[in-house]
Amino acid sequence: CWQAIARSDYFINATLGVISVNAVYLGIDADHNDARNLLEADIGFIFMEYFFCVFFLCEWIIRFAAFEQKRNCLKDGWFKFDSLLVLLMVSETWVLPFVL
Repeated sequence: CWQAIARSDYFINATLGVISVNAVYLGIDADHNDARNLLEADIGFIFMEYFFCVFFLCEWIIRFAAFEQKRNCLKDGWFKFDSLLVLLMVSETWVLPFVL
């Protein structure tokens, strides 16, 4: 079931679309968000950060669940790279704003 989702064209294209929108959003955020941290930003910036974080975390969970043998995720270079990116995004969005 999870493999079918992870390999579907819809999932792949949706993920590529969100990655593209996120790249554009990063430029908008850099130009228009003057807040020192996420919790001080306008609600639109907070919403977008949470949206991207939730989406990429869900994508990571689906891809992890798609591995028949979970330890094989450690052999997949792209999965390890994505794991690092999701870890950094979750830390930046849900941990650091409350710590700093």
